[in-house]
Amino acid sequence: MSFIPQALTQASTWHYLCGQARLCISADDFETGDLVSCAAEAAVVLDLAGELLDALAAAGLVSAADWQWVAQSGAISVSGAQASWRGAEVQAQLSLPWATLRALGKAPEVPGLQWHATPAECVLAHWRLAEEELAALEPGGLLLLEAPATCQPRARAEAAGEPPWQLVARWEQPLPLEVVMGWSDALPAVPMHCQLIDASRPEVTRARGRLIPWGTGQALRIDSL
Repeated sequence: MSFIPQALTQASTWHYLCGQARLCISADDFETGDLVSCAAEAAVVLDLAGELLDALAAAGLVSAADWQWVAQSGAISVSGAQASWRGAEVQAQLSLPWATLRALGKAPEVPGLQWHATPAECVLAHWRLAEEELAALEPGGLLLLEAPATCQPRARAEAAGEPPWQLVARWEQPLPLEVVMGWSDALPAVPMHCQLIDASRPEVTRARGRLIPWGTGQALRIDSL
């Protein structure tokens, strides 16, 4: 068994970065010593997860040679798709950028990698609304859709982009990543109620309502602001 001395505050956990990708490796069986961890120790731990790194590289996700150790304790602030993996001697938590996965036509083949479900929403419509149009919104009012509503699932944490005002329907429970990324057709029913959000502040809801038929098209009937 390998012995890799670690600072007590490190808790036998090592962090690595590769661009926007994040990797946290825990070496459960290694003893904890009183020496400060170093790059050499981190390289040994990373090598123990070589099976995972090779599979990520083979899937075109992250180059196995580009991971860099981050000398810090505690958790790294992560964003993106989350996954877990366990090998013979280590276990790992992985975070990959949404854009990296969006570029794939199907689920990557990475044996043993378990993708976490993620809070998701469906983009139904979008507008460029002037200040006077926003000021005119009121309960019971209508906001006409410029085109038929579309169902474009995405993770809530993904960059919303432009145009700024978007109509989304949010699932109450997290969805499997395969569904959110479009790798699976098993999309659950879209929630009836929806929210008008500002893409620059997606956590803030400007109006709530539901879609109704209107003439030959559809409209958002506003229930509350």
